[in-house]
Amino acid sequence: MLGSALETLRRWSPQAADARRGLAMAANLVPAAVAVALFVLLSPESNWDPVLIGALAAIAAIAFGAEVRLKIAAGAYFDASIVLALLALVLAGPLPALLVWVVPDAISRFVIRQDHLLSPGLVATVSSFALATLAGYGMLQLADAPSIAAATPALYTTGLLMYAVNFLFARLTFAPFYQGYRPSVLVRTEFLEMMPPFAVMLALGVATAVLFGPLGVFALAPLAVVVVLPQLALAQLGRDRSVTRLRPHEATSIYADAIADALGLSRGERRTVADAATLLSRSEPVAIGAHRWHAGDSHSAILAALHIDERWDGTGSPAGLRGAWTPLASRVVAVARAWSNLTAGGTLQLSHSEAMLDLSLRAGEELDPAIVEAAGQVVAEERAFVRAPEFQPRLHRLPLPRTVRRAKLPAVLAHLTRPA
Repeated sequence: MLGSALETLRRWSPQAADARRGLAMAANLVPAAVAVALFVLLSPESNWDPVLIGALAAIAAIAFGAEVRLKIAAGAYFDASIVLALLALVLAGPLPALLVWVVPDAISRFVIRQDHLLSPGLVATVSSFALATLAGYGMLQLADAPSIAAATPALYTTGLLMYAVNFLFARLTFAPFYQGYRPSVLVRTEFLEMMPPFAVMLALGVATAVLFGPLGVFALAPLAVVVVLPQLALAQLGRDRSVTRLRPHEATSIYADAIADALGLSRGERRTVADAATLLSRSEPVAIGAHRWHAGDSHSAILAALHIDERWDGTGSPAGLRGAWTPLASRVVAVARAWSNLTAGGTLQLSHSEAMLDLSLRAGEELDPAIVEAAGQVVAEERAFVRAPEFQPRLHRLPLPRTVRRAKLPAVLAHLTRPA
């Protein structure tokens, strides 16, 4: 018991100079005391509608469950909890809003035991929720709109205010003392970077509040879809799929398509690459009439398959073509085949990092250096958010514009899945 009490006190005393230690504890405990005093003094009325509050709490719990599966950094899962708290505030009052807002944190501490039950983090989190809720309540009281529809601008402003107050007390007055973050870094990487997705989510939340009058609890359905589905999709995207489960020719096809996507090849060029990889996997002779290819595509694919054994230095076969004289699709599939022969099932089963080192040593002699570099780009972009070292590339399969798929999405996923 005494040991547990000492451990709890130690959490409130960051490793810093005495003056800074006292400031840290004050910054953690004073907002909590202020929040409790304000709730007692204001005694705001609440509407304890069990269906509404239960639905909002369920959405918050499901979203947090998806966050845990994805292992998203704390506080960065689309800020859906703030929007749900805003809806509870508008439709039920401050105390129900606070209850809905603390659902994810309660699950984290009491169900999956991800965080300590009693810690400065708990105090900072709950006090920030309470103060943000009260700030939002005050904003709505000042607006004094006759209906929710008329209060739309005030609702949006209230959401932004809650976002700012929550960040101030949950992160800006806590993380620099207890986690060692610089305030400027927190503002840039958490407050500003997460503002655009939050602004979109907030707009949907305001629309949901307006529709609640005519539709009732069914108005929450679109919000639930937007909150939960992206989380589950990202969790599925980050799910471990080992390339060692694939045979080499299966891995070659996946790698070839991923490299072609990283190179920005046209749709026709990517089709030629895919067809050449398919032809390479066959043991029987190629029969042109056996497949419904366009004439130009079939010729290009067969030509590419015939020249896969060419080398960048011109010492390959069957024609001894040098450098870019070898068809582009041949060079792409050659790198993909070399990659799969190092990583797929039944091979050396190297990690992608080890395989890229091997390919880089062969670049410039056997393999096209630019295509080896594109293979390294595939690994770098996907390794940022997939934890398994032998993952199957999957970004190239997403039905998104290439600029989003290859540039924006990896950066977002890397930010969301970084350690908290």
